[in-house]
This record gives sequence, structure tokens and C-alpha cells, in this order.
Amino acid sequence: MSSRRASIIQQDTEVPTQPTKNPLPENIIKTPQIPTPDSAHRHKPSRDDSSYFPPQATAGSPPTTWAAVNTVPPKPTIAAPVATPTPGEQPTRAANETLEKKPVLPATPSLENPPTNDESIEPIPHPKVATLAGLESLVSPKPSLSRSVSVISLASSIGAGTSASDKETWDRTLSRVINGIVSIKATTTRPFDTESAGDYTATGFIISKKHGLILSNRHVVNPAPITCVAVFVNYEEVPIWPVYRDPVHDFGIFRYNPNALKHHAVEEIELHPGAAHVGEEIRVVGNDAGEKLSILGSTLARLDRHAPSYGVDSYNDFNTFYMQAASGTSGGSSGSPVLNIHGHAVALNAGGSNSSQSSFYLPLHRVVRAVEKIKRGHHVSRGTLQTEFLHKSYDELRRLGMSEAQEEECRARFPAETGLLSVIRVLRGGPASPQRKGAPTEDKVVNGITQVPGLEPGDILFACNGKHITDFVGLWEIIDDAVDQEITLDILRAGKNGGSSQMLRVVPKVQDLHSITPSRFLEIGGATFHDMSYQIGRNHNCELESGVFCAASGFLLWSSWSRDFLVTAVDGKATKTLDQFIDVIRSLPDHKRIPVMTRRLGNTDEHIMMVDVDRHFFLAALFERNDVTGTWTRRELESAPVEAVVPAIVSGPSSEAEEDDDAETVALDKIKSALVNVVCRLPYSVFGNTSASNYSGVGLIVATDPMPLVVFDRTAVPTEMLDMRLTVSNKSFPGRVVHLGAFAIVTFDRSLLPADVTVPEWDSVPLKVRDEVRTIGLTNDQLLVTKDSAISSIGMNFNTKQCNPPRHRLINVENINLLEAPSCWGGVICRKPAAGSHDYKVSAFFMAVSSQNRNGEDVCWTQGCDVQRYILPIVSKLTAGGELPPVEPTTRSLAVEFADMPLSTVSTMGLSAERFKGFVRAAKKFRGNPRPLVVETHLRPLPAGVDEDTTLRIADIVLEIEGKPIYRVSELTELDLEHKETVEVVVLRGRKELRLTVPTVESWKTSGSTIVQFFGAILHSTHAAALEQVAPNATLVPLNSSGVYVGGVSYGSPALDNVRPTHWILEVDGTPVATVDDVIGLLKEKRWKEGDYVRIKQVSRKGITSVVSVRADERWWPGLCWRRNGEGLGGRALWVQERCSGAEYVEKDGIPRITAPSTPVNSAGEK
Repeated sequence: MSSRRASIIQQDTEVPTQPTKNPLPENIIKTPQIPTPDSAHRHKPSRDDSSYFPPQATAGSPPTTWAAVNTVPPKPTIAAPVATPTPGEQPTRAANETLEKKPVLPATPSLENPPTNDESIEPIPHPKVATLAGLESLVSPKPSLSRSVSVISLASSIGAGTSASDKETWDRTLSRVINGIVSIKATTTRPFDTESAGDYTATGFIISKKHGLILSNRHVVNPAPITCVAVFVNYEEVPIWPVYRDPVHDFGIFRYNPNALKHHAVEEIELHPGAAHVGEEIRVVGNDAGEKLSILGSTLARLDRHAPSYGVDSYNDFNTFYMQAASGTSGGSSGSPVLNIHGHAVALNAGGSNSSQSSFYLPLHRVVRAVEKIKRGHHVSRGTLQTEFLHKSYDELRRLGMSEAQEEECRARFPAETGLLSVIRVLRGGPASPQRKGAPTEDKVVNGITQVPGLEPGDILFACNGKHITDFVGLWEIIDDAVDQEITLDILRAGKNGGSSQMLRVVPKVQDLHSITPSRFLEIGGATFHDMSYQIGRNHNCELESGVFCAASGFLLWSSWSRDFLVTAVDGKATKTLDQFIDVIRSLPDHKRIPVMTRRLGNTDEHIMMVDVDRHFFLAALFERNDVTGTWTRRELESAPVEAVVPAIVSGPSSEAEEDDDAETVALDKIKSALVNVVCRLPYSVFGNTSASNYSGVGLIVATDPMPLVVFDRTAVPTEMLDMRLTVSNKSFPGRVVHLGAFAIVTFDRSLLPADVTVPEWDSVPLKVRDEVRTIGLTNDQLLVTKDSAISSIGMNFNTKQCNPPRHRLINVENINLLEAPSCWGGVICRKPAAGSHDYKVSAFFMAVSSQNRNGEDVCWTQGCDVQRYILPIVSKLTAGGELPPVEPTTRSLAVEFADMPLSTVSTMGLSAERFKGFVRAAKKFRGNPRPLVVETHLRPLPAGVDEDTTLRIADIVLEIEGKPIYRVSELTELDLEHKETVEVVVLRGRKELRLTVPTVESWKTSGSTIVQFFGAILHSTHAAALEQVAPNATLVPLNSSGVYVGGVSYGSPALDNVRPTHWILEVDGTPVATVDDVIGLLKEKRWKEGDYVRIKQVSRKGITSVVSVRADERWWPGLCWRRNGEGLGGRALWVQERCSGAEYVEKDGIPRITAPSTPVNSAGEK
């Protein structure tokens, strides 16, 4: 097996995932993006304060560096949630790919049906390298900024077995050709076809100075939209753009403006495909992830190797020979020229084996044809039969039915050849498939030759259009020039039922290969869709035009980044092609809930999923590639139609109970009717919550009049910027957040409230330890769960930890813990009724709590929360009438987090006997253990100049607040701190009781109502959890303003690997920014042109300041702003999206409608 040598940076997801509580539905698969074929050196983020991404379990190994002096490089590493590498060969594309990814980005399931090869994916050992002596002096003319000898290395194999005269010739050749080799730095802006979004570096070389053409690999040039630059040996950088990428073979061509190169004399490298022969001494010259040139020497060992296989989800080359040599190329060398001693390119470096030193090179015969056509401005025609051939030796052909006489005839005709081409795969529905549309159903005899409908695996190709064929070049010389024409294929097919083999003829019509290679895609709801490509169809043996390929799932699977399925129908209408898909999707109102039929690649069964259309958090646009300009045109969908208001169908209350329902069942059903399931979706990673996580849970209806109110834990409803779907009594509808605090309170359209829903009866007597209780909850599939248990403890036994990235956590709230908890993630805790009674009174809300352990792993548990003390006071304010208060009302607190400590420990710290007795008496009232409160940490840095001795300090034991003894954390709710600027606090410190006057602090918000996209960085105001982790010496972190906090960074964006999540942006091009509105103002000023670099000053939680540059790209990453603006249709939260920049890149003519109407799938699915 082998690995691609280009190096890709990918961050699958923007933040680590939240703990998964409930198993996902079958049609929801949490997977990250599949990484692009390994064409760049992947960066592995650290887990320190400066990183938003904790280390992920990777499917590769550490980053591979190419040709480092006297080192053996380790395997390439994929940083961020990434797919497990498929056993097989991987291309040499040096990938530096960062997955939000998200994404990174959760590990992907292993690929099905991995290719079987004689190589296995293992680290590629490097030959030791030595400095090429005297090379610097041979480089003429010497550029003003030239690479020194230290950055040019030479494989030790150069000197071994090379004569002195040859070495001198090689020195002269290499000193000349390095002026024509470039390092390519590129960013894939969107996932597309077999590629995913991210950064990578690779290699290319100049093949035409006059036309500004650079040759590299197809997996470098990339079918996806990319932005890229070329860096010459003197570190001069020029923009480049793709002008051609072959649909099948691993080569592509960039163009640059020769006039843009000011300080470097370019050397053109000639292509000589015929100069390659076994035993030829070669050099492979490429870059080490954009850092240096490296030169590896070897000898061509094979010219007829099968094309390497890189896995079913990756780009693969086929229908060509490859060359092989033991040069040991690795990350960053994709696109390197394979040079002979004259400095001519005899092949193109493409892939390598991870289990040996073998490297694989693409022959240049078809490359030369394409280059010549491009130079003349002609279209590069490419034909296809959707058939894969493999060269097989005569001994194999004999086993396929070739006779001895036929073998002798072939050997006599071509004495140097060792075999012929044989069919190994025919894609169903293709031009050569017997099952294609319009194919004859029976064989017929024409001029004495039996003509059959199509090709079959095992057929041996003898001739095409009357010309004898022995290799791929000869066959495709005919096919590529016969697009839309019929050709004749003379084949030998083994006999059936023991019969003898016979010569047959197939007359297929050659199809345009470019027509089945997508060049456009639709982006909607964060998802990317395009027609299924020949690459994907071939990899998974899927008939083309059988569904729309999903390159990024977005709203379909709620940011799971799954990309291994087809969409075959939407809202009951077939979507076999992208045009059909667009025709259906443009007619759907925003937020509409629709059925979507999907099919996994390689499977025949279809599955249904219900999704909500998203036209409010993401722009909807069709992108189409233009190889003349090297850009993609952007046409946006018209505004979504307004959804018709349909009267809610609400069932009336049941007039009588079922005959077989006993009193216990009726009482439990009453509680069940007040329990609500919720599923939330975050479009972007904000306020420490990742968009790639699953947010679901169980809530409790706490009011129905004047509006329905449902309480949820913050693990299920983490923030405001989200879409949510509630399920109440088997009815599903949207909701919106009306309160955020220790928990979330949600409302919905009252007309949708089922009539049989009632608010539970509340228990007014506080629970005590050892009280017998019954917990009633719901599973994620609406099943009722009950569990009899007892209260084991009440207090602060489970403290949440500070998370990375910082997110809301439950603090200073008394928890109620059960001896045995039920197998669900939410419900109610009721006091167990007396014998014969079925009167359930709710004492506590049974909720989920999430945090992280010491290893940074997400953890989740359940506990109870006193309804009377924590929830009902908030409900009273919301239902008091009049205008609703803010979602996060302003409150005041002591700005510290409390923990508790055993009384036995505190008694040794100077606690008086009277205080000791007070704690014991208070604990007896609830049968608990006395545990005094201790200051655990400050929730924000202390203001400058504040004397720490006059305020609360870490490890202070709190005894009294405002003259009231504090025995339990729940007593803090009785202090009414909202109306006090200072409070008197008695603490135990240094074995002495001290009386302090402590100022109260206005609470910081945990969420926000304005979000900004800035070149792919998701910005918002500072949230409370971030301030908790600011170091005392981080004086530049904004504490007196809302600040500009980086919540996440999108894959493929200019901000990726530059603007750091969990940092604050202080300046943009020297202009201070204190709020997100300041950033919006800069975007609207249109300060930057496309390709300009924007300087950004940022600071971390530790106070580390850095300045980075981001390349302006508003074609792909326009400035966007989202603001929460009241209530929308159906009780949803109304988020308004505003474009701040980038409108000039939108085509005005919009997306044309297709003439053919979409076909209904079936009558049941039609609307």
C-alpha cells in the first residue's frame, strides 16, 4: 500500500464534541469530513491554551517531513477528526489539512471494501540525505533572495554508484532545473467530489515560460474550488489558478502570469515521455511541505506497474501504466518532476508505498497531448467508455480463455510486449454496458462477426477501430479523439457452459469524459451537493445519474460532515441529478420539515430522514467552474417562498380513560405528557459549543399559560443560535429560547400545545437524604422509564471542570443525587406515593450535566435540581405578564465558584466550636453531611489595583453572608444579590475569622445575539466561560467591553491556521476592534481587494499576543452577520442574516430553472 505525498492541513471540526448522551437515530451518523487525498503536510494542533482543538485520535501517524537530513520520517498525521485511512496506496499529495471539520473533525468509520494490494500503509523510510556540495555557486544568476546550500539536500543515493563525470553533470543539471520548480500552497475552499476542505502544500514545475504553465498532480490541481500561490526557489510568490485537471489521470495544470514574476529567471523543464526506460538514473526534486527543496535519487525499475489504489473514498487513477522506483518520496513531493541526467522530465511523481521505498510515477504521454492543446488554446477532449481495463500478462490471459495459437500470433506481432488489456469493470449504464439505455437486447452477426451489446469483465481487447492494441496509450489515442462517435472493439470472450472462447465485436459510442466530471455544485444549509462523478461511481460501482452526491451533509445530518451518501428524492420528488435537486429545493420554504431519501454509496437500500430546510443561517448558491479565468461563478438562489400558515391540528382531551388503564398508568401518563424531547442543531461553533455535536435531551413543561414553557438542561439546549425541534405527546414542532442561566427555558407556539398536556403538581416539601423517590423519564424514542430509588446525597458532590474550549458549565447549584439512576437523560424526581396512592408530585427536575475530565475528555452525568428553589422563581417572572425579560437578564454575584469541604477538615483550620455545632444542626435538617463552602476559583480576573486581602480569596471558607450563616450552597439563592453592590462576608482564613466587604459583580453573558463571519472565522462577544480562564497577567484581554472572541474557524477558509479559536481579536490592519460591530463596520468599508493580506492582532487566554495575516477572499467567504430579532413564524427564534461584503462576486442573472419537471417518487410522497 502506498501514500499520497502531498501534505493537507485539515481541522474537521472547530471544537471538540460534546458528550453524546442518546444514541443517534439510524439515519444520523456523526462523522467528520473525509480528508482530501494526502497531498499536504498535516498539522497536529496542541492541547495547550492556544488551541481550540484537543488532540484527536488520528488514523494516521505523526507528520511526515520529506528529505530531512539523516532522518527517517514518520507516517503522515491527520490533525482533527478525520477518516481512518483506507488500506491501500495514498497519493504523495503533501497534505497540511486542518479539519471544523469541524472539523475536523469523532472518527470516521473505516472504509468498506478496502483495496487489496501487496503493499501496506506504513511509514516510508527515507534514504539518508547529504548536502549537495557546491550547488549554491552553480546557481546562476543568483537571485536577491536565494535558497542557501542548507535548504537544498541531496539523497545519498546520488553519490552511490555515480561516476565523477556523471556527478558533475547532475550538479549542473540540478542547479539549472531548480529554477523551474515551485512549491504550491493551496486551500480547498469547499468539499467537492473526492476532496474535502483544507490547506495543503505540494510541488509543481514550469513547462512553459511563455504561457505561464505549471504541471502538477490532479490531486494537487484539484477538482474542488481552490485558492493557491506558487513559491519559487527565491521565495518569490505569485498567484496561480487551475486551467486543467484530468478527470482520471493524476496530472493537472496551473497557470500564472509571467509578467507577475519580477525577481527570478525561470527555467522551463521539457517533457520527454519516451526517454524513460528501465535502468534510467533519475532524480526527484520536490519540496518539504513548502519549506525546502529536496532531491532524491533512484533508478527506474518498472514502466508497467498497475496504477496505485488509494482507497474507495479517495481519488484514484486507472487505465494507465505507472512507473516505479525506490526513491522513497513522501509528504510534499506530489507534482515533483522525475528528471533524467539531461534535466528532462520523464515522469511525474504521484504516489508511494508506506511499506517500502517504492515510489510511483505517472507517464507523460497523455500529459504532452493535453499541454500542447492548452498552449494552442484548444479544448482537451477526453473520451470514456466507463470501462476499466487492466494490462494482463499472457499467462493470465491464457487462464481467461486465450488459446495458444492466439498467444503465438500476438507475440509474433509485438515481440516486445508481454500481454494485452483486459476488461475488469464496466459501470452499469455506461456507453459500453450491456444494460445501457438503447442497447440492443440480442447479439447479431454483421459481416460474419458476432456483435454483442456491450463489454463484460474478463473480455480481452485485441483491436480498436481495426488497430491492434497492446497498451493504454494506443487505446486512448483513439478514444480521446472519438468523443460522441462510435468505435469498434474486437474482443475475445471466454465461452460459457464449457464452450470455447470466441472473437466478438462491441460498437459503443464514446462519451465525453468531462460531461461526467462535475464542475458545479449547490451550497445550501451548510451542505454541498453535486452530480455524482465518474470517480465516485467507479469507486463504489454506482450507476451515474442515480442520485445527487452529498459532499458535506450540513443541514441534512446536522453538521455531521458525513459524505458517503446520495440524495435520491426530496419532499417526495426524484433528485437523480443536480438540476432536479435545485428545482425541488428552490420551491421549499425556509424551516419546512421535509422527507429526504438517501442511499449510502455502494448500497442498494434507501433510507428516509426528516430534515428542516435551512435558508436562514447559510446562503444558498450555485457555483460553476470557469477554467478560463480560474475562478468559480457564484449564482444565488432567490429568496425562499413564504411558508403557508396551516392551522394546527390539536387533538382534544380524552373524554375517558382506556378501559384497561389502572390508576397508576393514568398518573404516569399525566407525567409523561409533560415531558418533552428536544433535538438542537448549531449551524456554527459558538460560545464553546461545537456544531458537530449532538444536542438532545429531555425537558419538563413548567407552564402553559399565558405561554407554554419548557425547562431543559444546558447540555441539550446550550445557546441561542440554533434550530430546535420539540416532541410533545408525539407531536413535533419548533421552539425558541426565552431564558438562559443555569438551565434553559424554551417556549413554542401555544396553538401547537396538545390539549391533554398538563403541568405537573409541585411538591412543596424539600427532599431529604434517604427519602424514597420515583424517577420518571423519557428515552430518546419516547419510551417512559421509571425507577424507584432513594436520595443518596444533597450538596456539591459533583463539580464541573473548566472546559477547553471554554463553554457554559453548571456551578454554584445544589445537586440531588440518586442511589440508582434510571437509564435515561432527563425527567422528573417525584416523592414516592404512599401505599394505595397514585398522586405524583414533582420535587426535582432530573437533568443531564456535561463537563470534561482531567484528560480533556467530555463526560456527562445526571442529577436532580430542586424545582421550587431554582426553576419556579424564573417561571414566575416569565409568566408575570407584559413584555418578556431579556433571554439573559442582568444579575449580580460574588463572581466566585464555590466547592464544599468536609466539616472534619474545616474543623482543623480554626473553626470555632459554635460554628461547628451550627453546621451539624443544619445538616441534620436534610439528613446530609455538613460541608462548609470554600472558594474554588474566581469567575473573572480581579480588577487592577484591587487588594486581594480585602476580597474573597481562593480557599476562603465562607461562614456568613449579610449576617446569615451559610451552611448549603442552595442558601445563596436567598440573598437577593441583584439589588446590592456590596455584601458583608465572614470567612475563615489563616485560622481566623475575617469580615470583608465584598463588591458584587454584574454577571457576564453565557451567550449572545450577534454573530459575524470574518474570512471564515466565526466571531462573537466574550462569554462568561472564556473569562473564567483568563490569566491574571493577560492584561490585553478585553474586560471592559464585549470584545471580539473567535468561536470557531471554518474549513477551507483564509482564517484557518491563522486566526485561532478561543482568542480575542484586538486589531485588524492596525484598527482597534472592541466589539463585533466594529468588525462589521470594517467589512462594510470594503477596505480589501481579493488577494490582499489583512493583518490581525490577537491575544490568547494566557495573554500571549500574535500577529497573523489572512488573505482576503470574499468570493468564498463573504462578510456575514446574524442577529437575533424577536420571534419568527411558528414560534421560532428569528435570526436575520445580513451580508456585509462580497456582493460583487454574485452573478446577477441568478440560477436558471430547468425545463423538465421533477418526477414524483410515489403518490404517498407527493405534496
